[in-house]
Parts: sequence; C-alpha cells; structure tokens
Amino acid sequence: MRELEELRREIDELDRKLLEIINKRAQIVLQIRNWKIKNNYPIFDPSREKELLERLVKENQGPLDEKAIIGIFKTIMSYLRALEKDIEVLYLGPEGSFTHQAAVKFFGEGVKFKPLLLVEDIFKSLEEGSEYAVVPIENSLEGTVGSTMDLLAITTKKVIGEVYLDVRHSLISSEDSMNKVKRVYSHPQALAQCKRWLRQNLPNVQEIPTSSTSFAAKIVKEEKESAAIASNFAAEVFGLNILAENIQDSWNNKTRFLVLGKDIPKPTGKDKTSIIFSVKHQAGALYRALRPLHDFGLNMTLIQSRPVPAKPFEYRFFIDFQGHIWDEKVSQALERVKEECIDFKILGSYPEANDF
Repeated sequence: MRELEELRREIDELDRKLLEIINKRAQIVLQIRNWKIKNNYPIFDPSREKELLERLVKENQGPLDEKAIIGIFKTIMSYLRALEKDIEVLYLGPEGSFTHQAAVKFFGEGVKFKPLLLVEDIFKSLEEGSEYAVVPIENSLEGTVGSTMDLLAITTKKVIGEVYLDVRHSLISSEDSMNKVKRVYSHPQALAQCKRWLRQNLPNVQEIPTSSTSFAAKIVKEEKESAAIASNFAAEVFGLNILAENIQDSWNNKTRFLVLGKDIPKPTGKDKTSIIFSVKHQAGALYRALRPLHDFGLNMTLIQSRPVPAKPFEYRFFIDFQGHIWDEKVSQALERVKEECIDFKILGSYPEANDF
C-alpha cells in the first residue's frame, strides 16, 4: 500500500509540473496572438500544426503510441488556440455525424462546432463570413460527393486541409443488451453495409431507415427496445451504450473530408493541390490539359468529371495531385494546364493527410 501511495504522490507532482508547463505554453500563445493580430496573420495554421505533431511523433520514445501522442497534443493545441480566438467550424450535421467526427479529428475539441443539414447551407454561410467548414468529398465505396464538387467550383473559399476517416459501424442503444432490441434505425447505406451482421445476429428486428446515422442515434436515445447503427463517436455524443462494435461487412470503407477556409497554408514538403477546370470539345483536349502534370512529375491522386449546371453534356474535371502551388514546378505545370482550359480554378493547396 505504501508503494502505491508513493507512486500516486509522484503522479501528483508530475501533474503539478504539467499544469505549470501548459499554462506557461498558454502565456506564449497569448504573445503569439498579439503578433498575429499586429501582422494580420491567420490564427489557425494547419501546416504549422502538422509539422509540430510530426516532430512530436518522431521524438516520442513511448510507452504512448503515435495515436495517443497526436490525440493529447492536438487537444492541448485546440484549447490553447481558443485563447487566441474563438473559432467556429461548420460541419454537415446533425450532431454526432461522421463529418462532425472528422471536424473534431482535424481541429481538436477546443473549438465551437456548428452543424448544418445541407452542404449548400455550409457554403452559403462561408460566403457570408463563417471562417471554417468540413465537408465530405469522397468515399471509398460510394465514390465522390457531387454536391460538394459543384459548390467548390463557385466558392471563394479555399481548401486548407483534408481528413480521412475509417467508417466503422456499431450497434448503439439506451438498452444494455441486444436481446431487448426489436427495431434498428440507421441511414439506408449503413443498414446495407451491415446487412450480413444483422442477418446473423438480429434476424428478426425491424429495420427502419433514417436521414442519417446520427439522427438514428438521437431517436434511440429516447426510444426503448431500439438501437441505431452509428459510430462510437455518436454513442459518446448521445450517451448511448455500445452493444456491438465493427459490425460493417466491409473493412475498406473510408471517407475523405475537405477542410475549407480563407488562406492557403504554406508548404510542408508533403502537400496536395486541388484544381477544377473544363476543356473544349476537341479530340485529345483532356489529355493535353493533363499532360503537364506528367511532364513535371506530379502524381495525380484523383480525377472526377462533373456535369456543368445549365450546360447539357459539358463537364468540369476535379483533379487532385501531390505538390503545392508555391512549388516552382507546380506553378509552371499549372500555367501550361490553363493554356488548354476554357475555365480553370485552383481550389487550394494543403498538407496531405497521413492516415489514408
């Protein structure tokens, strides 16, 4: 018992030192805030945060793993960033959605999150003055999100970051046992993605589709004998029990989200650029537009066509490639791309996510 008490006293002393160090860091953050205000520098700098987290992961000697180090320091940075300025981040809701989870993953917990139910409303709020937003752009099973691409073509905001999120489904409920569940709510895609598990484990339940997995979680919070297929994050948000985890039929389900803001972050050495353009109806037009990326050794990671609204059978092309617009070879390549385009727009350059 004496050994336990001694170890606890040692932890108490370490906690006191940690508190002192964190508050000292906060004082420096306030000095940085004053410099940023004086020099009109953006409060949130995703490239700086990425560099800091990568350095800490590299210097970490354990026993904490990489995920723990990133989670702890991202949370600290998020709350200290709030000393510089209250940041509001819009996301595709409702609360507890996968986009909400992606927003927390990128920004940390110390910001104000605001859900909006339509992607169109998010872009409208950005144009009216909101600073940041997180929107889905593509899913490994379902493909790209057309509405997001269409609105990226006309927004004045920039892509400043990306987030990859593993889509993991759980059975969550206010009940404490699957034996009590008679109804399962979820989005039709989630129900379909868990069809095999449901057939094997809950063959007689009533499956009820909802507008989102998070709305399903909200329903079962108040309804007995029911459960939702949603994320563990939604269970935490709504205070629900996790009756079964990882019930999806496929483990290769990932969603990519884009972070939108005002200012393009500086290069980190591992960046990605997004552009959108259209070309003439001529043989080889798309090939000529894309050729400069090859000529300058730029690796293309996504190409997707989208119909141009109000112009039947005309298309825009959404392109992602590795590199930053401030890199000389990227700027030279894009100048040659523009020569082949009817219209051309740089959507943003941003740190490439590590966890895809």
